[in-house]
Amino acid sequence: MLPSHRSFYVSDVGLFLLLAVPCLNEYLIGLVLSFGDTEFYVGSAKTALNTFVGIAGVLGLGFSLLRLRIQDSRDLVFISLLVKLFAASWLSYGFLQGVSPALLILAMADLVAAVVLSAALIKQT
Repeated sequence: MLPSHRSFYVSDVGLFLLLAVPCLNEYLIGLVLSFGDTEFYVGSAKTALNTFVGIAGVLGLGFSLLRLRIQDSRDLVFISLLVKLFAASWLSYGFLQGVSPALLILAMADLVAAVVLSAALIKQT
């Protein structure tokens, strides 16, 4: 039996909260990059990456909280499915470019969430 698709909304809140908090996002980025190439993660490039990840974290946190607050609909599940697929694509791209093998694990997690969201979408029809 698959987990509830709404459980991924809750887990996204936790992940995006980590990305939205400046000192935590720096630690998380450093951890992910520790499995790959970290030479570019210095100086202004580090600051820029932390800033953009922080902004993405704030936006993702807002979206995740909103998904928890509004009633489920086919549109909400479909949009969440698309977001997971695009996120998995970007994470896979980073992995294929040699950034970090940890990105592949995160991409696979998003693909698992996409499967659960697809099942919820099919079930709703």
